[in-house]
Amino acid sequence: MLGKLIKYDLKSMNRYLILIHAFLLLASAAMRAFLTGPVLSAGTDWRSTEAMLSFTLFIILYFIIVSAASFATSIVIVVRFYKNLFSGQGYLTRTLPVTSGQHLLAKTISGSIWVIVNFLVTVLSIVIVVATPYVVSQVKANNSFIRTALGITGEYADMSWWTIIAILMAMMIISAVSSVITYFASIAIGQLVSNHRVLGAIAAYFVITTIVSIASFICMAILGLLGTAMDPVKEVSGMNYFFDISSFSCIVSIAFSVILYIAAYWIMKKKIDLE
Repeated sequence: MLGKLIKYDLKSMNRYLILIHAFLLLASAAMRAFLTGPVLSAGTDWRSTEAMLSFTLFIILYFIIVSAASFATSIVIVVRFYKNLFSGQGYLTRTLPVTSGQHLLAKTISGSIWVIVNFLVTVLSIVIVVATPYVVSQVKANNSFIRTALGITGEYADMSWWTIIAILMAMMIISAVSSVITYFASIAIGQLVSNHRVLGAIAAYFVITTIVSIASFICMAILGLLGTAMDPVKEVSGMNYFFDISSFSCIVSIAFSVILYIAAYWIMKKKIDLE
């Protein structure tokens, strides 16, 4: 039954999100052909007014399109969860022989899949827009300088780009699941506000994210990570600091995700019986 729920949720979201991300890739291809292709090419005078103006417009327009696709993905996931379980459609959902836990797990998995897809499509769109032959050749030619600038030195000097990408992918997956659970927990908490459920969900989201931010800030200060970031004298390897911060962020995300998932399940099970 869990597999059927995931398949049904994905099918419901696909009709919107496939079109949105197809538009993002189409827009990226158009920008590559008419803007960054001519600008990011060998022999281009970057200091010319025309080149600078074109590139500035590209950054603004591209940022808007990418942000819109990411925002739309979150909205579709949130609306799907709310309408399917807590709106009028929820009465039909409750007739299914499915537990609250199965509903929550299925929607968490399907929502996380689309957040991950959004991230991968965004990365692909950046590659399409930026990775002109001239840029690629310059990156290859200055690989050592780039690695040094990023702090991939010392004990990390032999670390491959594929290893770094794998680490970033793992972090992205954790972040995707965490963000979806935060959305769902906020909506579940909002249902406890009988007269203003949507406003309650929005307020719950801001309260949760604020608590997480404050807790993270305090923990970073206690662990000395904050001081390391702000100390211009202390020399710290870029990769060392990256691993410290990323490890800390993953632990915090997992811890709060577990708490929020349990809270969402408890509310759906005890306060809003979906079974």
